[in-house]
Amino acid sequence: MENQTVTIEQVIALSDNLAALPKDANQNQLAEAIADATLIQIAAVSNHGDRITGSAERAVAAWFNSEFGVTADAEDNWFNVEHRDTSEVAKKLAAPKKEIYTVWKSSNPSVKFSRVKDYGRILAAPALMALIAEFTTEDARSDAYLENDLIDPNTQPEEKAEGTAPTSRTRDLYERSVVELGKLYRALNATDNDAVIKGHAKSKELQEALVDVTKALKTLGAPVDDEALVTFMKAVAKR
Repeated sequence: MENQTVTIEQVIALSDNLAALPKDANQNQLAEAIADATLIQIAAVSNHGDRITGSAERAVAAWFNSEFGVTADAEDNWFNVEHRDTSEVAKKLAAPKKEIYTVWKSSNPSVKFSRVKDYGRILAAPALMALIAEFTTEDARSDAYLENDLIDPNTQPEEKAEGTAPTSRTRDLYERSVVELGKLYRALNATDNDAVIKGHAKSKELQEALVDVTKALKTLGAPVDDEALVTFMKAVAKR
């Protein structure tokens, strides 16, 4: 852990900065609010009352986004690192992750960190969309949107001009079913979400939902092995 003392004055100052932000503060707003703080100081804020916990976790996510950067290659984003991952990103993530686990006064820090990763994905989405939009081929963009669990703007209904007939272009229902159920299956089946699901008030329902989603994917002819499922989702989305 960083050799530093976290003072109550620092916590109060950070708490006030974060409390002043809107609940949907974006990456830039959060990064500005925590500009002069260390990760340890930011993590310590969430120990001081429910009022600020959500904002403090978003601020931790913003710190990680700033520190690790964001890339259109989903496997290289810190918030996609799963438990026991041995990738280079996972190795770099280990030290700061250990630091905040030590600072957080939580009986289950892995649940808090899962929320932080979710916030990281949300905060990074605009930057990811901008990066993917620069890809030169439609196939590359489609693959990147899918890998990053983002919605391809080209698959959304077009707005109809006022006074004209509808010109909406909707996705094929089979494609939509496979892709959306596939994303849900991967989230419910992810090892990193085990603690979150087990600790959730609706844990039983979530586990039963996974059984139903698995059955639905099989009915649609989709594989349930994670790597094979991603490949299948890409193939269906390109049809």
